[in-house]
Amino acid sequence: MQTTTHIGAEHQALTAEERDTTAKERQGTVRRMAESLVDASRLVINAMTMVATTMGLRDLGIDAQMAKDADGRDYSVLPAAGDPIEVLHDAIYCLQIASSHLGKAYVPTRKYPSLATARRPEHMKMVLAGLRDALTSLRDELLALDLENSADTDPCIASLAELEARTCRAVPAPADGPTREDVVAAILSRPDIARAAAGALQRARC
Repeated sequence: MQTTTHIGAEHQALTAEERDTTAKERQGTVRRMAESLVDASRLVINAMTMVATTMGLRDLGIDAQMAKDADGRDYSVLPAAGDPIEVLHDAIYCLQIASSHLGKAYVPTRKYPSLATARRPEHMKMVLAGLRDALTSLRDELLALDLENSADTDPCIASLAELEARTCRAVPAPADGPTREDVVAAILSRPDIARAAAGALQRARC
């Protein structure tokens, strides 16, 4: 699934930002965002495993296979071997929780609302689109069997589209930066800029 492939770039960007951030509260916010991505990724992988399990059960002809009693009737005292439909429901639930974690990652905070945006919007578009496609596919499969109400998944699919629209805006092309003379003049005239420049150079040497 493209979600598991592309989420890495966003997590990498967030962990790098956390490492380079000195303000503790801002650093904590970025750390929580990265942790939410880890949780979402883990749940998506679980859902992938569940879907693969469903396919395997079907290939083997196992469908809630139960032990039989002496008369050949289902013997419910012992556990059933597996139910592909139940596993699919579990996969949908995992994807919905994963979507919730992504939503929480990009909730604007009161102090740092500008942090609630994707660092790698081109990758996060693929992450969110992959989740929408997976949920839609599983929903449609269950609907075809008259086993699922689309209203159970439609709000989640809609929320993923809204999250993409809010957090994955295209980054504008950078404008022409200051000239070398502008940078030198700023460093000479403002001690805070001089300290920041010295700190950046020090980090670059490490």
